[in-house]
Amino acid sequence: MKYKHFEDIAPNNKTDFIMLYFAACRSLRELGAAVRRSNGGGLTCKQAWLFRRLYHKLFQMAALWEKMDLTKHIQP
Repeated sequence: MKYKHFEDIAPNNKTDFIMLYFAACRSLRELGAAVRRSNGGGLTCKQAWLFRRLYHKLFQMAALWEKMDLTKHIQP
Protein backbone atom coordinates (compact mmCIF):
# COMPACT_ATOMS: atom_id res chain seq x y z
CA MET A 1 0.00 0.00 0.00
CA LYS A 2 1.41 3.38 -0.98
CA TYR A 3 0.93 6.20 1.50
CA LYS A 4 0.71 9.89 0.68
CA HIS A 5 2.53 12.47 2.74
CA PHE A 6 0.04 14.50 4.74
CA GLU A 7 1.15 17.73 3.02
CA ASP A 8 0.28 16.24 -0.40
CA ILE A 9 -3.36 15.62 0.52
CA ALA A 10 -5.79 18.29 -0.62
CA PRO A 11 -8.28 19.51 2.01
CA ASN A 12 -11.80 18.14 1.83
CA ASN A 13 -14.52 20.48 3.03
CA LYS A 14 -17.10 17.68 3.27
CA THR A 15 -15.53 15.93 6.27
CA ASP A 16 -14.36 16.94 9.71
CA PHE A 17 -11.85 15.46 12.12
CA ILE A 18 -14.41 14.01 14.53
CA MET A 19 -16.18 12.05 11.80
CA LEU A 20 -12.86 10.74 10.46
CA TYR A 21 -11.66 9.76 13.94
CA PHE A 22 -14.74 7.64 14.64
CA ALA A 23 -14.61 6.10 11.14
CA ALA A 24 -10.96 5.12 11.69
CA CYS A 25 -11.80 3.58 15.10
CA ARG A 26 -14.67 1.65 13.54
CA SER A 27 -12.44 0.38 10.73
CA LEU A 28 -9.78 -0.76 13.22
CA ARG A 29 -12.39 -2.59 15.28
CA GLU A 30 -13.76 -4.33 12.17
CA LEU A 31 -10.24 -5.23 11.03
CA GLY A 32 -9.46 -6.66 14.47
CA ALA A 33 -12.63 -8.76 14.36
CA ALA A 34 -11.75 -10.06 10.89
CA VAL A 35 -8.23 -11.01 12.01
CA ARG A 36 -9.65 -12.77 15.10
CA ARG A 37 -12.06 -14.74 12.90
CA SER A 38 -9.24 -15.81 10.60
CA ASN A 39 -7.10 -16.83 13.61
CA GLY A 40 -9.83 -18.91 15.19
CA GLY A 41 -10.88 -16.41 17.87
CA GLY A 42 -7.69 -14.77 19.08
CA LEU A 43 -4.82 -12.51 18.16
CA THR A 44 -1.14 -13.27 18.35
CA CYS A 45 0.93 -11.10 20.68
CA LYS A 46 2.39 -9.19 17.73
CA GLN A 47 -1.05 -8.56 16.21
CA ALA A 48 -2.48 -7.37 19.52
CA TRP A 49 0.53 -5.08 20.01
CA LEU A 50 0.10 -3.59 16.52
CA PHE A 51 -3.62 -2.94 17.06
CA ARG A 52 -2.94 -1.29 20.43
CA ARG A 53 -0.26 0.84 18.78
CA LEU A 54 -2.66 1.98 16.04
CA TYR A 55 -5.35 2.85 18.60
CA HIS A 56 -2.77 4.75 20.66
CA LYS A 57 -1.71 6.77 17.59
CA LEU A 58 -5.34 7.65 16.89
CA PHE A 59 -5.74 8.81 20.49
CA GLN A 60 -2.58 10.91 20.19
CA MET A 61 -3.87 12.53 16.99
CA ALA A 62 -7.19 13.33 18.68
CA ALA A 63 -5.40 14.82 21.69
CA LEU A 64 -3.25 16.95 19.40
CA TRP A 65 -6.32 18.12 17.51
CA GLU A 66 -7.97 19.11 20.79
CA LYS A 67 -4.83 20.97 21.85
CA MET A 68 -4.24 23.05 18.73
CA ASP A 69 -6.28 24.47 15.93
CA LEU A 70 -5.32 22.41 12.89
CA THR A 71 -7.18 24.70 10.50
CA LYS A 72 -4.32 27.20 10.81
CA HIS A 73 -2.01 24.67 9.15
CA ILE A 74 -4.27 23.84 6.21
CA GLN A 75 -3.86 26.09 3.22
CA PRO A 76 -6.72 26.40 0.69
